[in-house]
Amino acid sequence: MRKPKKPKPLGVCNVCGALAAEIEFVNQRCNRVVHGRRCYGILKSELTHVWAECMVCNATGKVGTQACDECGGWGWRLIA
Repeated sequence: MRKPKKPKPLGVCNVCGALAAEIEFVNQRCNRVVHGRRCYGILKSELTHVWAECMVCNATGKVGTQACDECGGWGWRLIA
């Protein structure tokens, strides 16, 4: 039985590159902690950019029972 593919992320931080899966986080301040402080970036919509399925995990975000290291467990990679 195949694992279901994860949906594409909806936002990316314009400073640290953190991804967001919930639409509520888009256009909000990033929650990632960078060097002991909260990132000052904004999660921007990335619907207009091209996303590619991670070839290692086939867009499932997992390799076996572990989170995929290539895509950080998201299943997708942003092609700039």
